[in-house]
Amino acid sequence: MKSSPKAEKLVASPNYSLALAADGASFVMGEVEPYAQFWLSERERLLFALFARKGGLGVEAAVAAMLALKADAEPGAERRRIERAIAGMRDAGVLIAPGGELSRYGKAMAHDYLMHRPFPAAIAAQIVQNGGIGPESQVLDLAAGPGSLALELARHTPHVAIMELSRGFCTEAKAEAARRGLALAAINESCNRLPQLAGCYNAITISQALHWLDDIAVCKGVCRTLAAGGSFFVVHAMLSLPGSHPLSYILGDRTPLGDRNLAPFAEQVRPLYRRLGLLFEALDAPDVDRHDPLHARTGQARIAGQGISLYRQQRPIDEGFARAFLSDSHIAALGVDREAFWQDLRARCAAAAPADLIGTQDWAVLHFRRGAEGFSAADWQPPAAAEIGYP
Repeated sequence: MKSSPKAEKLVASPNYSLALAADGASFVMGEVEPYAQFWLSERERLLFALFARKGGLGVEAAVAAMLALKADAEPGAERRRIERAIAGMRDAGVLIAPGGELSRYGKAMAHDYLMHRPFPAAIAAQIVQNGGIGPESQVLDLAAGPGSLALELARHTPHVAIMELSRGFCTEAKAEAARRGLALAAINESCNRLPQLAGCYNAITISQALHWLDDIAVCKGVCRTLAAGGSFFVVHAMLSLPGSHPLSYILGDRTPLGDRNLAPFAEQVRPLYRRLGLLFEALDAPDVDRHDPLHARTGQARIAGQGISLYRQQRPIDEGFARAFLSDSHIAALGVDREAFWQDLRARCAAAAPADLIGTQDWAVLHFRRGAEGFSAADWQPPAAAEIGYP
């Protein structure tokens, strides 16, 4: 029997933080993409405070508490205003169910992700070699999804942790590690809060996710948590499909979900490397005299560029890949029925020969290291990409 809305429990979403403007107006700011801002009425501010407790609060208990604060108001009308405020905050994602999913991605996508978007074994091996990852290494994989890269790294050290916003992905990553007989820890948190994380890691990685995050916050966190001699690896990728590919209408160069950057891949990687290098140059400057309690690595060598590696992979881009790539929110943005969308996509793939489903994935590994001499992205002469197999 389904509980009534009044009997349900809600909690203030950890994706939002409460703030006050200089004039006293209050708002909550999303700390994860899309970084939404929600201005609060006095009623909503009180509700946010009531629901911002560990485990949340029952809706009816919150309504009763609010009515007690408004003893002079007409109870029936005030109850309706409170219930409308709660509904609006829930629709905006400011209030969620306790234990609810914090990300657009979740458990339902994890199986397809691990099966159809495996991290390239050749690139994982290169990260292990260049990062000197061994049995005693402490490793952190940021925005790890269900653990595609982290599980490869966990084959070399039992000290791998993922930091991932999706609760479903964290659960499935740990379950998959157990199935493979590997050790894997999970930190269910936004990577934008890396500066607040206590830890010291010999290698930190992030694959195909930095563009969703606040890269200044991420780099601050890396400055704080990267050990002496440690490496930070940023994996960037680009998918290319010929116009004849059955999924080019949704994953190709020009689609309703957005247009792909048509610049050569190496010229997409160069400015990204330069930006990150400049951030580390600015943020990881312990010799600058300032009060910075979060800069825990004062006195150590700075983080600087170590190099860029390019790879190219021919791989199937089929229904499984699409299910591991497109969330429900992507499909909702198209304004089409979800089931009809997947039925049409399935039919397109079923009508194609296996060779027609092959696409190209370009990969780049941007390597930064504490104590590196420095690497100039401006002077970089991109080599031919190394051809790698699938997976």
